[in-house]
Amino acid sequence: MRHVVLLSLTLPLLLSACQQRAPQPTTEAQRQQVASVIAGTRYLKQQCGYRDLPADGQIEQAAYRAARERGWTPSADIAPYSEQLYQRLLRDTTPPASQCAEFSTLLKPFIATLPKA
Repeated sequence: MRHVVLLSLTLPLLLSACQQRAPQPTTEAQRQQVASVIAGTRYLKQQCGYRDLPADGQIEQAAYRAARERGWTPSADIAPYSEQLYQRLLRDTTPPASQCAEFSTLLKPFIATLPKA
C-alpha cells in the first residue's frame, strides 16, 4: 500500500501541466517522479494486461522525454531505481485490481503519449 501511495503522490506532479511558474522539484524528486512513471507503466503492462503498451525501453525513453520537456535532466540512475520501485510494487500487499485501477487513472495522460506495441 505504501508504494501505491508513493506513486499516487508523485505521478500527478509529473503529469500535471501547471500554468503558473513553480520552482523546479529537487533532483531527487525528479528522479522519484520519472522512475515512478516508468515503474507504474511497466506494472500496467505486465500485471494488468495492458498488452498494447510499447517495450520497456520505449516507455523509459518517453518518460525521459517528458522530463526533458519540463526542463529536467534525467539522472543516470533512474532505470535501476525504477526497477527497484517495480519490484516493490510486485511485493506490495495492495490488491492488484486496486493498483491497476489507480495506475490506470494516474498514468492515463502519459500512456496517451506512448506508441502502441
